[in-house]
Amino acid sequence: MSTLPPGPRGQFGAILGYLRDPLHCMVPMVARYGDPFTLPGKPPIVCTGEPEGIRAIYTADPDTLAPAAADMAVFLGDTSLILVGGAEHRRLRRLAAPPFHAARMRAHGARIIAITEAHTSAWQEGEVASIHALAQKISLDVILRVIFGLEQPAAMAAFAELLQRTLDGISPLLALFPALRRDFAGLGPFAAFRRRQRALHAALDEQIAAARATEPRADLLSLLVHARDDAGEALTDQELRDQLLLLVIAGHETTAIAIAWAFDALLRPENAAALERLRAELDALGPAPEPAAIDRAPYLEAACNETLRRYPLAPAPAPRRLLQPMELLGYKLPAGVGVAAGIGVAHFREATYPEPLVFRPERFLERTFSPFEFLPFGGGARRCLGAALAGYEMRLVVATLIRGFVLRLRSLRPDLGKVRAANAGPRHGVEVEVVERT
Repeated sequence: MSTLPPGPRGQFGAILGYLRDPLHCMVPMVARYGDPFTLPGKPPIVCTGEPEGIRAIYTADPDTLAPAAADMAVFLGDTSLILVGGAEHRRLRRLAAPPFHAARMRAHGARIIAITEAHTSAWQEGEVASIHALAQKISLDVILRVIFGLEQPAAMAAFAELLQRTLDGISPLLALFPALRRDFAGLGPFAAFRRRQRALHAALDEQIAAARATEPRADLLSLLVHARDDAGEALTDQELRDQLLLLVIAGHETTAIAIAWAFDALLRPENAAALERLRAELDALGPAPEPAAIDRAPYLEAACNETLRRYPLAPAPAPRRLLQPMELLGYKLPAGVGVAAGIGVAHFREATYPEPLVFRPERFLERTFSPFEFLPFGGGARRCLGAALAGYEMRLVVATLIRGFVLRLRSLRPDLGKVRAANAGPRHGVEVEVVERT
């Protein structure tokens, strides 16, 4: 074949479906058009959730692919790791990767637990709280301390406000419709976002300058500032700022959303057995287990992986544009077309995950899924650098809350999710009542 796979005719219907049900919007597309299918746009994006199709995309020569969403540079910066390609991408990734090694992330375990305990220290029986709002605060604190090395409360509060206000300004409409990114005489939402962004850039530049003027520290900013490539060159200030923005945008909200979805699943009556098994596993670790012991708990890891499977953070993140033709599942795709691994298809594939809408952590104990079947952080040369930190933080926060409290969902109504910037988060925040402190 030489034509593109079938798919929706217009962008509006596909976007409306995404806004209405961001978690499952691709499932009916596969049922109607098959796999792969084509999302209309400039360029059109061919999506697949078939393991062999995802393998073809993730194992393709990286130099034959380029970013398909370059317009996102207005939010992330021109040199953001996910928006550059070729030799520039390889250089940036080599410089940025070492600070994110899993072993280095584990050094922050005790701090993540302490931050979680501090944010819940005042919780009392009968209190109502939003898990998503709590997880946002925890994640932001982790970013300020682990990434930026901030410790002073006043500095942390000021920086946190700048970060959160800027993130809140990236509305789904601005993210999905480039035509809305206009100043409108300084009165529109994009103009407001730009003002917040400039203030955040100035604050980031101050942090970068301060890190350059000091000896290397353990925080990620310092490690990135002092990193050198094969030619002895450091990251420029713009490159540093863009990578830090990516860490904040990709790491802060996504981790908070994943934690919230975990409790939306675990606290539902139909999943009571999973919660009981998880609580028993964590209780068996003793009164004050080391972070490493928590991180090794197999059912905890399975429950977090099942959360990431059942509640994909984005249906088809980081699409790539073909620089030369590609064979994909029987289609010869021409250069210029985009391709994407459809997480929102792969994670609901009946052949891989029987009863895919059922939350069942045991499936991750029964078999090992390939990186072309389970891909919450992407894959190939574009796999998320912060995956180790995000997964580690999620496991420790979930474990700390499960060990510390008996919680009950305030509402059992199904949550179809809500688009938050480019992520699929809980629409209602996962409100819980504190039943008991344990």
